[in-house]
Amino acid sequence: MRPDKSGASGGEMSKLLRLEAVQAKIGGLCRTTIWKLEKDGLFPKRRALTKKIVGWDESEIDAWIQSRDQRAGFMPDIRRK
Repeated sequence: MRPDKSGASGGEMSKLLRLEAVQAKIGGLCRTTIWKLEKDGLFPKRRALTKKIVGWDESEIDAWIQSRDQRAGFMPDIRRK
């Protein structure tokens, strides 16, 4: 666990989620879709935990989910042409 970067005061901590937990939280998007959205700047950036393990900040994932709820489920077309 590490400090929350959202600017919250009071020393709140934010959890890092592994891929499986992110997928469960956001409704099962596949790994490739998540990484394409991330590459296009449409999904929170992952953080390297070790050379082979990455995680996502739970507060950033929650904010992303909330922003999608506000846009009524907007999903950009990420297919490459």
